[in-house]
Amino acid sequence: MKKRAILTAVIALTAAIFAGCQKKDVVIDVAALADDLKNTVPFVDTLDQPSAAAFKQIYQIDDVDIAEKKVYVSSGATAEEIAVFESVSEDAAERIHEAVNTRIADNLESFEDYNPDEQKKLSDPVIVTTGKYVILCVSDDNDAARQCIEKYTK
Repeated sequence: MKKRAILTAVIALTAAIFAGCQKKDVVIDVAALADDLKNTVPFVDTLDQPSAAAFKQIYQIDDVDIAEKKVYVSSGATAEEIAVFESVSEDAAERIHEAVNTRIADNLESFEDYNPDEQKKLSDPVIVTTGKYVILCVSDDNDAARQCIEKYTK
């Protein structure tokens, strides 16, 4: 009986220690992060929010996967872009991350002949996935983008 009590206490203590060490779920204000990126990261082009139809064509993400989003796209002259997504689950975040990667791959192909100077930005975009959030920033200043994103993901 005494051994069971000690074993139970050890298990409870171990569980408490691990619970205390686990990282808290990150909660991000999607609109604030997207706006902060737009206002703090230097962009060459003007970024605007796409219409709902344009968004669907650009990302092809199922609406049921998205809890919230804010996206800014360039005029088309550059590949500059901001996209911040909150998904409904971590599985949905994986699908959104795949869609973001597809978007980058499509743009790499599109800009190859149209504006080859954009290849550098597209070859090294800032893409962060944390929990249910997927964040994309395509710019000339990845350090500024990462610093801005880190303020929201820590």
